[in-house]
Amino acid sequence: MPIGMPVPVTMVGRIDECLLLSYRVASEAVEHLVPTPLELVTHKGFAFLNIVVCHIDRMRPRGVPAWGGVSYHHVAYRLMVRAQRGDGTAFRGLYFLRSDADSGLVSWGGNLASEFRFNVAEVSLGMHDGVVSAAVRSRDGVGDASLEVDTKCSPELREDSIFETMELARSVLKYAPMGLAPRGGRKVALAEVFRDELDWDERVVGVSEARWAFFESLGESVGIEPPVLELATRVAPIDYRWRLGRTERVAG
Repeated sequence: MPIGMPVPVTMVGRIDECLLLSYRVASEAVEHLVPTPLELVTHKGFAFLNIVVCHIDRMRPRGVPAWGGVSYHHVAYRLMVRAQRGDGTAFRGLYFLRSDADSGLVSWGGNLASEFRFNVAEVSLGMHDGVVSAAVRSRDGVGDASLEVDTKCSPELREDSIFETMELARSVLKYAPMGLAPRGGRKVALAEVFRDELDWDERVVGVSEARWAFFESLGESVGIEPPVLELATRVAPIDYRWRLGRTERVAG
């Protein structure tokens, strides 16, 4: 159970490999997974599961030299959500369902300071001849995964896509750099990401193989149809800052 942060804490590091995958799923099948006051982001009756597979280089508290950082792989499953402020304006973010990381320290500290739901796992991520491959082996089996992404292909939308154009898909599915989690009553805990948007380079890639045991566990527990991949992108290396500990009051 997270203890929260008495004051906001900023961590810094560099994401030197990052894959983002967005899957559609019928909103009524997953809406029970999102606690109030959060709401699902939807399009044509579908909600979106966002998966990140990345390697983070030398993450550490701001002010600590790079040699004091921790490098690790992180795989996370998030639902795209939004919250509404009292003035009627809304903001988007990601609600974490599960994370897997190959660092016990990160998993322990992350579960104390955030609601990312870390699990310790073996994670590999590498590239050969333009293909990025990832594999996850978790202790409970629920986080087991395998993935192959072709960075050289020029993918198009699926024939059964719910989006008319790639531009619309990228607009609706744009990565929201903020984690959101209810924190009692009408407050939402924020996990904020800061980056130089001029350095943000995200390119559409093709997926030749993807298996997520987490999806299979969802199907078994709530009977949902398998989520369908809508968009996969690869992000160029970029420096990141994460701020944990701030909360925002929202409408009930």
